[in-house]
Amino acid sequence: MPRYEEYGPLDTPAITEGDVGFVGMNSYLEPTSLQPGMVADSQNMVLEGDTATVRKGIDFLAGGVTLTYNGTDEMVFCTTIFSDPATGEEFLAAATKDKVILWNDDNTSGINIDYPGSEVVATADNASFVQNFEKLILFRGTAKRPLEWDGNHSSPTDFVVKTSSPSGAGAFCPNSPYGISFRNRLIIANPVTTNPTGGDSNYSVFMSDLLDSNNFTAADSQFRINKGSADFLVGFIPYQEDQLIVFFRNSIHLINNVATTSAANVYEITRQHGCVARKSIAQSGPQTYFLSDNGVVVLSPGVDPAKGLGVAISKVQGETIPLTRPIQDQFADVNYAAADKACGVVFDNKYFLAVPTGSSTVPNKIFVFDLLSSQWSSVDDYPAMSGSLAFHVDDWVVCSHGSNPTRRRLFACNDTGWYLCFENSTDDSNRKIGSSSESNTTAISAKLKTRDYLFGEQGIKSFKRGQLGASFVSSDAFTIKLNTTDPDSSSTVLSYTGGSTEEALLRFSGGRKRGYSGNIEIDVTAGRPSFRHVQVEAEGQGLNARREVA
Repeated sequence: MPRYEEYGPLDTPAITEGDVGFVGMNSYLEPTSLQPGMVADSQNMVLEGDTATVRKGIDFLAGGVTLTYNGTDEMVFCTTIFSDPATGEEFLAAATKDKVILWNDDNTSGINIDYPGSEVVATADNASFVQNFEKLILFRGTAKRPLEWDGNHSSPTDFVVKTSSPSGAGAFCPNSPYGISFRNRLIIANPVTTNPTGGDSNYSVFMSDLLDSNNFTAADSQFRINKGSADFLVGFIPYQEDQLIVFFRNSIHLINNVATTSAANVYEITRQHGCVARKSIAQSGPQTYFLSDNGVVVLSPGVDPAKGLGVAISKVQGETIPLTRPIQDQFADVNYAAADKACGVVFDNKYFLAVPTGSSTVPNKIFVFDLLSSQWSSVDDYPAMSGSLAFHVDDWVVCSHGSNPTRRRLFACNDTGWYLCFENSTDDSNRKIGSSSESNTTAISAKLKTRDYLFGEQGIKSFKRGQLGASFVSSDAFTIKLNTTDPDSSSTVLSYTGGSTEEALLRFSGGRKRGYSGNIEIDVTAGRPSFRHVQVEAEGQGLNARREVA
């Protein structure tokens, strides 16, 4: 006997609605207003190729490197890539209290490069790296001289204090909190005066002489922007061939002709947005992404004649509406009091932005924007480490991870060490505080909530059944919930633990739950199942509703 009776002439026909794929997340709009393929919530998921899959885990990298977190000696203060210009070999570099440690797959025991004499790095230094040609420079704020290493990792010598004998008095590289290498120049944030509040105001963009990072002599190589205003410098990033985008707290500017500073000009891009966090700035081709007070903003190129010069230059334009508008409700949890610590990176056609949320003062959640679909994919969180310190991201590094330059990999970095991202097949692996070898693993908890299905009418429906296209293995576990909007509430309609590796169409009963609309919520507790499509069947509460029989 069939499970369901056939429709009679007076029966109310059942109607179906669903999604044939999942392309992006919009948690800001009403769930009933979302377009097909959009979901109302996505946590620890990857929405790619119309499929929703639990993200891969992170894996702590200890190797033979001794990085014992004790808050002092082996605490990591900043990280970067060091690339050997001669061979292309790349290393992860970590600055600790008294040395820099280089690490990759070919040097798993690490290479220690000591600081000279009694020189140290401390939290208050806000240290940062920059590679300039073959040399690695470690900035230590305005109170300490920069340190420089010659880049010879085969027979390493110590760092030296960057105090060369410049051609002009006082022309050597100033103390600075950060810098970049661009167009054969070392470009730094130069303190004009000491700011008593501890911020970065009264800083200028200062460029070294060509091919000489020890000479900062040319008068036309220092740019004070917004002089006399309360605005202050946050950071800068190269743009196209010969330009520099300069981010202030309340405005954004562009400097052209970096290679020939005597011909350089400064242009204002926008005062609608400023940048909150220097490390949030990341680029993908001509697009530049960063965190503002209004959320994530993207700068895009345009073409405009140079103002009064008759020379064509690139004109960078800021979008009026932040990219985070579709997830503004979730982004509202960002702790803007500590948002200057946010950090972003572009990797695998995605923009990953780590930000502090709630009461956290360190970036503890990651917002993922898919550059190919131009949609938000997920909001990711991570398990707590053993002890009192929760996992967080202080910075990102994209590195070839050894002598094989063909494979780029993403690393999350914090004061305890390096974490290889999204390659651990299932769980997250975290370091235990106080040990360089022990680790614990935590299953990834993920959630996917579909849009609300109205079935083309506003009245109350009776939800009959549904089906979900999924792929999973025996260790995967998840539940399926049907959430309805008035008069009934949510309930679990299927709890599933995979019994084998399979592609399946999971069917579930709606239990005749009633509501004006309904959505499907999938909660994953173990493994990395994938979900391809969902369909729900309901009928209106009008004429003789179809009756289920055994």
